[in-house]
Amino acid sequence: MSFFAKLGSDSDSSSSSGSDSEESILSGDEGIAQDRKLAEAKKTKNKASMFLRSDAEDSDEESEEDSDEDEEDLSDSEDERAARGNKFLMGADSTDEEEEEEDKTIVLSAKDKRFAEMEAAIHNITNATRNNDWVLASTELDKVFRFIQRHQVTVVATTVSAAGHIPPRFLEILVSLEKDVNETIASEKSAKKKMAPAKAKALNGLKQTLKKKQKEFEAVLKTYIEDPSAYTAAYEAANAAPAPKKVAKKAQIADGGEDQDQNEDFMTIGKGGKALNLTPEGVFKTLREIFEQRGRKNTDRAETIKILSKLLEVSETTYQKIRVLLALVPARLDYSQNLAHIPHDSWVLGLNELDQLVTLLLDNPDYVVQETVGEYDDLVEREPQVVNGKKERVTVAGSLISLLESLDNEFTKTLQHTDAHEKGSDYIERLRQEAPLYTLIAKAQSLFEREAITDSTARAVIRRLEHVYAKPNIIIEHFESKIPSSLQSKIVPTETKRDAEGLIHDLCVYIYGSDAPVLRARAILFHIFNHASHGRYHQARDLLLMSHLQDTIQHADVTTQILYNRAIMQLGLAAFKLGYVTECQTILGDMFATQRQKELLAQSVQRYQQQLSPEQELIEKRRLLPFHMHLNVELLEAAYLTSCMLIEVPLLASVDTEEQRRRVTSKVFKRLLDLADRQAFMGPPENTRDHIIKASKALQAGEWEKARDLILSIKIWSLLENVDQVKDILAKKIQEEGLRTYLFTYSSYYASLSLSHLATTFSLPQQTVTSIISRMIYTDELPASLDQIDKVVIFHRVDQSEVQRLAQQLAERTSSLLEQNEKTLDLKLGSNQQNTNDQRSGQTTSAGQEGGNKNERRGNNGQRGSYRGRGGRGRGGFNAGLGSTMGRRVTAQ
Repeated sequence: MSFFAKLGSDSDSSSSSGSDSEESILSGDEGIAQDRKLAEAKKTKNKASMFLRSDAEDSDEESEEDSDEDEEDLSDSEDERAARGNKFLMGADSTDEEEEEEDKTIVLSAKDKRFAEMEAAIHNITNATRNNDWVLASTELDKVFRFIQRHQVTVVATTVSAAGHIPPRFLEILVSLEKDVNETIASEKSAKKKMAPAKAKALNGLKQTLKKKQKEFEAVLKTYIEDPSAYTAAYEAANAAPAPKKVAKKAQIADGGEDQDQNEDFMTIGKGGKALNLTPEGVFKTLREIFEQRGRKNTDRAETIKILSKLLEVSETTYQKIRVLLALVPARLDYSQNLAHIPHDSWVLGLNELDQLVTLLLDNPDYVVQETVGEYDDLVEREPQVVNGKKERVTVAGSLISLLESLDNEFTKTLQHTDAHEKGSDYIERLRQEAPLYTLIAKAQSLFEREAITDSTARAVIRRLEHVYAKPNIIIEHFESKIPSSLQSKIVPTETKRDAEGLIHDLCVYIYGSDAPVLRARAILFHIFNHASHGRYHQARDLLLMSHLQDTIQHADVTTQILYNRAIMQLGLAAFKLGYVTECQTILGDMFATQRQKELLAQSVQRYQQQLSPEQELIEKRRLLPFHMHLNVELLEAAYLTSCMLIEVPLLASVDTEEQRRRVTSKVFKRLLDLADRQAFMGPPENTRDHIIKASKALQAGEWEKARDLILSIKIWSLLENVDQVKDILAKKIQEEGLRTYLFTYSSYYASLSLSHLATTFSLPQQTVTSIISRMIYTDELPASLDQIDKVVIFHRVDQSEVQRLAQQLAERTSSLLEQNEKTLDLKLGSNQQNTNDQRSGQTTSAGQEGGNKNERRGNNGQRGSYRGRGGRGRGGFNAGLGSTMGRRVTAQ
């Protein structure tokens, strides 16, 4: 060996530094061995220097840093030599492969991530129980339950059997946690020091949760407790990856006779080791076995669906296919009883299978499915037979209309439990399946018509109406285009072309002749909603008044009451579109007085003063409508408040006393106005309410142009179909009501006013100004007279005496008391009808009148009364005909 070494002093420190700085130029094993010897010597030297320090060793921090750097260089040189040796020497360890393995990033699938989260939560629960941290244990257990719920939803759509659905770790933590909870509760009873309140509450909640979940997983837990190892083995076997299929050799393909003989020796084995005969000859026997097992506690529903799907594939005759489909569709609907809704993929499969069944019955008139049939042997193939020259049909026991309604209800549940905001794409994807569902309902309706099943036909028609009554015409026409033209129907003949309005009219007219009162009421409400949503206000109003639903709706079921509220809201909006602000305020008034619009329209669950149990809250959520059927409450509120502004602002300007001001019709609008009056400063309007309140204040001050601009600048009007026409009507109404408010407010300051001046101020034709003032004089709202020669209006001052003022107050209070007594009597008797002998004066006009009887003076008993007060509000006969029940809403209980 040869070295190049630096010569140093005789001292130990210099020799040490010299030995540290030696650089080996040997190659191969000799160099590596030398490096190792130097490293060991250095370590020994360092250990000795920790305890022994000679006088010559006077090294400072810099020398220590140099020695550290030398040691690092030495170790680096050793690694580099080892790496270089590994490249050329056989048998040496490869460090490159180890580094690559360390740098690899492990990518987990979504399923593995969920299981990792579950394992982490179970680990946290175990640690929390050891530390008596029951709050943490309860929180982590909720995470585990959420994992199991998501896992059940995803595993349903797979081919994994029921034995592989519930992980053993989940059952293990349930059993162990229940044991720990019981032991802790038992020890707590005898403990001197009580547990903290938060931990005690969490412990009790944990006990209740475990008790509830154990009932849900009772069958699986029982199997696991009996033999945990066997359950774990079955779970792993069910979730094992399938073995890859081997490619058959050409020689074996040529000689396929042997393989067929061998396959004949095999048979399908079901749960429990029972042999299943999945052949055309064994269809009926297998169906009977499935029917006997249905409803039992430990029935594997996923396995049942799989067997029925196999039976459908091997079925050959029409009778076999009908029997299998009648069992397969209910099996899919029953599979997810413990879930909120059926998985979408399973629902689509059920829809296709039911469509296949209905199409099969339409193509084969000799087979019919009925709920009540005679006795027959279900193990024997049946075919139509000719008896006495007449062909007898084959009747099969089943209920198509029940399957259709269940499938439709599951579709609604799927939409209810899909967030349209966060999962908009999923919601739209599921909503696209409404067209195939509508086509299926139309096919079923045609089938029921052919079989003359009246009840099922009516129920199918009402389901068809539910899918189209709230849709725009273009969507209804799209649905109708998907229906095959070969369908025969007397209710809606396919050969006759009709628009969406005609389709809904024909469907509703058929239901009107039905014997079911609930279906008739819903059909009327569907018709009213459709008329109102398309701007046909008068047809919708007349249909509602002729039906007298407002008198009996409080006795109807909750679903019909919700539909009634929706129809009434749409009717009020239709009145607003046409400029009937008085009718709009009357119709929408009761709904917005409750401050529970969304709840009454089944668009949310919001209970402020009533606590709901979990069962009641679940029932309320089931009644909610899907998002695409919601009414825009903000638009309805804008229409209502705008109508209140146009009616109440002139009324507030016409009253004299504070008591009269408190008697306004809309308390909601009055409260908003009072709130605005109490504010020291009002900033620019930010929402719809702010726009309307600022417009009302401007209208009270006579600034009608500012009020018009504020109202027309509301963005919510863009949701209306005829937005330009509605804005023109609103601008004209604001001009007219601005004139009336101006005359009420400033008439006491003028002796006379020129008509041309008023026309110029409010940008109205002089003829319109004259007409408005004449109507105000005629109804005793304005004490004035018109001078047609000079084109001026002359105001008269009328000062009431003290006796007259007190008499007027007495009359107003008596009228208010009478009105309250009548309302109380109506509520007590449960009837909204008014006796014609006890009708209040001024409400004798008929329902068909629009603006009241023009030949009858308004006021008390048709006589002239005070020019102030409520007598001159000019309410139309339509409201009088509706009475106090037109706008009534019934709260869903």
